[in-house]
Amino acid sequence: MRTALSFTILLILTSLSTLAGVHAEAPSNGSTVLITADETWNETTTMDGNLIVSSGSTLTITSEVTIATNSSILVEQGATLVVTGSLLGEELNSGLAVFNSTQLHLNFGDLAENGQLRINFDQTIPTSAIFNMTIGDQTVDAAGKDHIFIDVPLNGSDLLADFHIYYAFEIQIISIQALHSGSGQSPILTANQLNHTAGSLIWNSASFSLEVEGVLHLDSATIYGANMTCYNECQIQSSTLIGSAPLNVEDGASIMVTSSSIQGSRTDEDIIVHDLAEIIYTDNEGTGGVTDGWIRLLSQRQIQTNAGGITVHQTGIGYGSSTRDDFTDSNGLIDIGGSEWKRIVEWVDQNGVYHSEDSELVLTLSTGWGDFSATVPAPQTPTAVINIPLPYIEVVSIDAEDTTAEVNKKIGAMVTVRNTGDAPATVNIWCYVDGNQTDTTTLTTTLAADEEKVLPVSWWANTDGPQILNCRTLIPDVLKAIASDVTNVEGGNSQEVGWYIGEETEDQPYIVYAILGVIIIIASTLFARNANKKISQEHLGNDAEASAEQEEED
Repeated sequence: MRTALSFTILLILTSLSTLAGVHAEAPSNGSTVLITADETWNETTTMDGNLIVSSGSTLTITSEVTIATNSSILVEQGATLVVTGSLLGEELNSGLAVFNSTQLHLNFGDLAENGQLRINFDQTIPTSAIFNMTIGDQTVDAAGKDHIFIDVPLNGSDLLADFHIYYAFEIQIISIQALHSGSGQSPILTANQLNHTAGSLIWNSASFSLEVEGVLHLDSATIYGANMTCYNECQIQSSTLIGSAPLNVEDGASIMVTSSSIQGSRTDEDIIVHDLAEIIYTDNEGTGGVTDGWIRLLSQRQIQTNAGGITVHQTGIGYGSSTRDDFTDSNGLIDIGGSEWKRIVEWVDQNGVYHSEDSELVLTLSTGWGDFSATVPAPQTPTAVINIPLPYIEVVSIDAEDTTAEVNKKIGAMVTVRNTGDAPATVNIWCYVDGNQTDTTTLTTTLAADEEKVLPVSWWANTDGPQILNCRTLIPDVLKAIASDVTNVEGGNSQEVGWYIGEETEDQPYIVYAILGVIIIIASTLFARNANKKISQEHLGNDAEASAEQEEED
């Protein structure tokens, strides 16, 4: 009995020790395998399916893993993948883009005294294109063909191929094969094996995907044919990536690439840093040619301003340093990133030189109060807020000179206005009674920022009764949507003024007529008196003359 029990315990312990040493195998036949504990793959293997490194676990690969097309590796958040070996995509679909300045440096070894090279292109080159390839004294026209032959020595000598190309679209060399009549094989160089200057290695499709939501460490690793996306943290040290670009570094992630080689991008850049992701890029060799080392690509370039109808003059925007004029919409929004080139705000070029856009925005709002503007560098963020300085005109108070006034006679008042905004303005102030514009003298003034003025105004009323004078700023149409941001729309009010009709007002015409009548009567009386006096004097003179004549006769 004791012997049986001991044997049972031994079996259990042996089983547990066996389980403890079990490692997950690479997926096969399209299966999915989860890594749920720390483990190391140190034997050459193949993989066909989906590999998931689960949160809390670390997978270390020190060996060579060949990965079937359409397979995937996912590193979950909280998980780590360490590669010091190789991840090799099974299909390497690459091409070497050649240009007018491209040169190929070829040597197939000592195969035969003479032979031919067969150059295979990714397409049939249009007959309208100019596409000549020259090696030594041999030149071949490739227009209208998808491959060409050219006679060359194959005795181990170096071959230099030059191109004369005039065509707007990209042409790729897929492979070059050495053909000869001697014994032995006819070696083939694929695009990624070609030694070139001023060409650009293009990887047309990826073999498998590598998505990193956790942490990826590549140290002296080799990655072939991966579609790589970093959502969290990626560190690449002394590694070689071929056909695995562009590496997409998503917003919020970080990547460090040091002393590494990235060759064969599927786009015009080896690394795409999205929005505000972080990058450290030191001592690396990139694809070169027309392919940049890395770019920062914004998802959008939307700017919120404080008014609609603002003219936005843009210079030096994006990769192409473009210039454009546009307007903010009714909500004050504008998107200056209309194309991908305008959303590339910094980059390291094919020669390893860092660049950043030298951009400027001039925002101008033209109004009846004047022109308000701001000049700023273009924000290098997906969204930004830019407010141009605006005035804030406030009618503070209205102080009438009295609390009563006579209808059809003016009364004086002092209107206090101030500008508490950030820009000067020239404004008109209109006055109202019960919402209707009333008769006052014109109020126009210019106010600097933080300036207050007291303006005199004369006020007439043609009806009696208690009235309150309300004065407020006349708002230009372009500012009406943001009226409350530029003025106190309710304006300012005076104290109540009682308007009355004077007592003599109705008798004034009769008094005037009476006065005129008295004046006429007095004038008539004076005139009559003067006339009678003159007549009397004439009669007296005549009587005296008659008496004198009578005396002479006597």
